[in-house]
Amino acid sequence: MIAKCQLVYIKTFGCQMNEHDSERVRDLLSGRGYRLADKPEDADVILFNTCSVREHAEDRVYGKVGGFEKLKKTRPDLIIGILGCMAEARKDLIFRKLPHVDFLCGPADLDRVPGIIDKIKNGAGHIMCLGGHESGRLPEFSENRCPGNNVYVKIIEGCNNFCSYCVVPYVRGRERSRPSKEILDEVRRLIEKGAGEITLLGQNVNSYGRGLKEKIDFVGLLKKIDRIASGAKIGFVTSHPKDAGVELFRAMRDLKSISKNLHLPMQSGSDKILKRMNRGYSSEKYKKLVEDFRRMVKEGTITTDIIVGFPGETKKDFEDTLEAIREIEFDAAYIFKYSPRPFAAANKLKDDVPMEEKERRHAVILETQKEISRKKCR
Repeated sequence: MIAKCQLVYIKTFGCQMNEHDSERVRDLLSGRGYRLADKPEDADVILFNTCSVREHAEDRVYGKVGGFEKLKKTRPDLIIGILGCMAEARKDLIFRKLPHVDFLCGPADLDRVPGIIDKIKNGAGHIMCLGGHESGRLPEFSENRCPGNNVYVKIIEGCNNFCSYCVVPYVRGRERSRPSKEILDEVRRLIEKGAGEITLLGQNVNSYGRGLKEKIDFVGLLKKIDRIASGAKIGFVTSHPKDAGVELFRAMRDLKSISKNLHLPMQSGSDKILKRMNRGYSSEKYKKLVEDFRRMVKEGTITTDIIVGFPGETKKDFEDTLEAIREIEFDAAYIFKYSPRPFAAANKLKDDVPMEEKERRHAVILETQKEISRKKCR
């Protein structure tokens, strides 16, 4: 048995999906007698749930975990684990760069973390628990969640889109939807425990239902959830423009519990770059979606993601993106500088936009969006 005084510290990098995964790992370990440590130095187990979407995210992990090498030498019983996307993407490279790390565990295998820790305590040495997504596995988590007011519910895992810059399909696998009954049962339990805002998660929520035996899509799921929401507010991320449309916007307009906030990543305003990114839509199609959304969801807000400096992005391509941002006037935008990712198809393209120019373009779009946001607040 694990002593009740065992302490675990969990540090999360990246998106809402990772925050959700960390919460579920925390619940599993709480059920095994662990308590959360306020500081990593106080913990018996230190876990880093990681992101591989951008190089900067990985560099932060290497720096943060590397800082615990001295602590590990003074406390050899301390267990350090790296979870999530970076574990899948970098595999044994992590052990070579960070030999004081005890184990790696991918996103599809996170329910195995308590057992892995037990094996490490019994002298198992380095452990890699990876590749669960290749079998279509969805990890099983404890139903005894302890939510606050704002909680996440994962409805679909993985991605089939293979955007050329993105590592997600390679580290989280192909799309796997959870049965609607399972999702509805979880939503009911969370509301009964006091959750007031629930965010449905997926790399592409609009793909929900594909591959399930039951005939259901994302809008159908929203309708079912709306019927049991009991006053809770239901949001969702992320929608892919190639799959979003008027059926979704109608549901956002008509269903009382569903948030009027739409996160719709544009990534670029240049058709040439969108094609190279394998996004599956044109700039005009994207603008038409925004027009339909604002026409149908009168009080709605729309946010987006933008990547600058993608291979082959000329000054004209950048100006097309800047013009699209000025025309659409997003309520908020998350702006990123392109960096090559393992496995992604864009790795075969020359990373030909200098970092200095990426930073300039990033700053220009950031300032443009700030001015748009200031204008909307007047």
